[in-house]
Amino acid sequence: MLPVVLFLTIWLLCWLPFERLVKGGKVETKRVSAWFARRRIVKFILGHSGASGKYGPVLLLMVLGAVAAIGAAFLFVALAEQVERSTSWVSRADLGVHTWFGNERRPGLTTLFNTATDIGGTIGLGTIVALVAGTLFARKERASAAFVLATGAAGALLNIGLKAIYARMRPDAVSALVSATWYSFPSGHAMDSFIIFGTLVYIALRQPWPWVWKSASVAIGATAVLLISVSRVYLGVHWASDIVGGWSAATAWLFFAVLAFEMQLRQREKRRGPARASVAGEVPDKPIRARRPRRAHQH
Repeated sequence: MLPVVLFLTIWLLCWLPFERLVKGGKVETKRVSAWFARRRIVKFILGHSGASGKYGPVLLLMVLGAVAAIGAAFLFVALAEQVERSTSWVSRADLGVHTWFGNERRPGLTTLFNTATDIGGTIGLGTIVALVAGTLFARKERASAAFVLATGAAGALLNIGLKAIYARMRPDAVSALVSATWYSFPSGHAMDSFIIFGTLVYIALRQPWPWVWKSASVAIGATAVLLISVSRVYLGVHWASDIVGGWSAATAWLFFAVLAFEMQLRQREKRRGPARASVAGEVPDKPIRARRPRRAHQH
């Protein structure tokens, strides 16, 4: 029942209030990005003016994404400094949240969060990535399929590296409902699920679907990430700050990956010839079908 309520709440919030906002935002984004692309400094950086309009959305994304990525990275670093001190307010909050979840365990919730943590594991997320990547390959969206695979794999390696750097111990295994090995910060389940589902939501938002389906994809991704992340605290194998650290690191990495992917698509369109996308519009990930030459009519 909890997943359904959570999904419907997020879906309604994304669909009804933001439908007009998204439509208006697209128009405004195209106007701003087109203006941004006409600036001399942008034309100088690109080296030519002909394709600058095509890079307008990416340049705008670069500015906005840099702000979000820097903010997320700053939050991660600040949090990492706090978790290393046992007397910090973060450590006290972690202990309070850990104790509260330990007192609120119920059979139904335990079953739910055990299922969520299995989905957010290596096998669960790996299966989801393989199915989505296979579907994208079948749809001839090879760049998107490679993006899903590369972003997920690189994010997992990044999480392993961060765990090795901070080497934070997990909560006491006596109170845990499942077994977990290695270090705690940042949470691999939280970080990996955020990256994987965030990537899939981004791919869904690029599809030519109505907003009702796009908002549903956002709701599904957000619901999955929340349940998987909370499950690690509920089951007693992570501190709450491990989850926040995983989300912040995933946000920074995801913005970087999306920016690189958008640039790669535009470079591919540049090599193909005239852009199929409108000025300041999206560049699709679809192969160009070769046109057959028309036969001359014999008289």
